[in-house]
Amino acid sequence: MADDTQGKIPPYLPLKTFLSALDALREGVPKRIDRGIWRTQSGANQGQIMMALRFFDLLDDSDAPALPLLEKLAKADGLERKKFLKPLFEQHYQSIIAHDLTKMTPKMLDEEMGIFGLTGDTQRKAVTFFLQMAKYLELSLSPFLTDRTRSSSGKRRAKTSKATINGETISPTIAPASATGSTTSVNLRGGGTVTMVVTADVWKMPPDDRAFVLELVDKIQGYERLAAEEKPQEKAGGQS
Repeated sequence: MADDTQGKIPPYLPLKTFLSALDALREGVPKRIDRGIWRTQSGANQGQIMMALRFFDLLDDSDAPALPLLEKLAKADGLERKKFLKPLFEQHYQSIIAHDLTKMTPKMLDEEMGIFGLTGDTQRKAVTFFLQMAKYLELSLSPFLTDRTRSSSGKRRAKTSKATINGETISPTIAPASATGSTTSVNLRGGGTVTMVVTADVWKMPPDDRAFVLELVDKIQGYERLAAEEKPQEKAGGQS
């Protein structure tokens, strides 16, 4: 069988987001798919939904839907949807599944996913999607992969809630956004100020948006800490 996934990026969004995207097409699939269909999703999620549909050949190069398959997936529920998704999954992840998922370790899966050209956090998310989909389709997995599906969600939450700066763990805190938003500023060592304004409620953000905002907060806090540590050193140098 030809490799239909060559040059395509494997999905790296949450499985629930992908399935919800299919649900949004339940009332009808337009002749051409665009991001605006999923208005309630963040811009990042919209782009990832489009990439996932292209990876599974549910969209062609001009983003026209693969009919009637996409319509069947959108309208199907439960076991019927799994029936349509399973052959797509097996076909487009053929290079991974050929290694026998019942005997695969997490390292082996990481290496196989890396062949698609993914690295870092994107590769980790792509592996998580793969495992979530395999579990959803009730495929047999090795106990090593099964353990990873159980622990991955907890690890993601820990990463988004804490950061390490110079060996010290920092838990960022952001007050819920009011009508005017939450604002913080940091003075640059070379002069000038950077101000960050959060106008959305952090607790209601999609996971990707919340992780992005908290990452910015971590960087600001880390910068402030380094600047505070350097001030005593500068004063001591000026007195000598």
